[in-house]
Amino acid sequence: MRKFLHAFGVVAVVGFATAPAAVAQDAGPPTRIVAVTSFQVSFGPERADVISFLTEYFLPAYQLHPKVRNFRMLTHNWGSNGADVALVAEYDTFADIEAECGQPCDDYFAQHEAPEEGEAGYGDYQRKVQAFNRAYSNHRDEIYTTNMNRAVVEGQMQGRVGPAPAED
Repeated sequence: MRKFLHAFGVVAVVGFATAPAAVAQDAGPPTRIVAVTSFQVSFGPERADVISFLTEYFLPAYQLHPKVRNFRMLTHNWGSNGADVALVAEYDTFADIEAECGQPCDDYFAQHEAPEEGEAGYGDYQRKVQAFNRAYSNHRDEIYTTNMNRAVVEGQMQGRVGPAPAED
């Protein structure tokens, strides 16, 4: 199941990639690739099931991945739709999106295998995975690039503020 979910997520993200995102980085300003997956999770009992499933079986593939520079799961706070959820992952290069997680994920998922039919927790797991599938089936993927010289990270400006000074 874990490999299916990871492969599904990677295929979905890569499927929306555009040629400009694949341009090799040069010696100019540092850039990062930001992949955003968004979907809606309605309020009610199903929301708790989706978040529980995400926390145990989906998000660790981002959280443990050595190529993920930054990751956030965003939930709605203000705006047009309270059901919105966004997963935002930042990578150094476009190729890092497709990179295998490797040992960290293998170790985690070996300890968090989905219960098999007849095992304790199987019914709860099935309910959660079905709720997740309903919410995630209409997800949207976007990939962006960002010039890190314009970024603020943990309160620290990464480049200069404003345009470059005029040369005489």
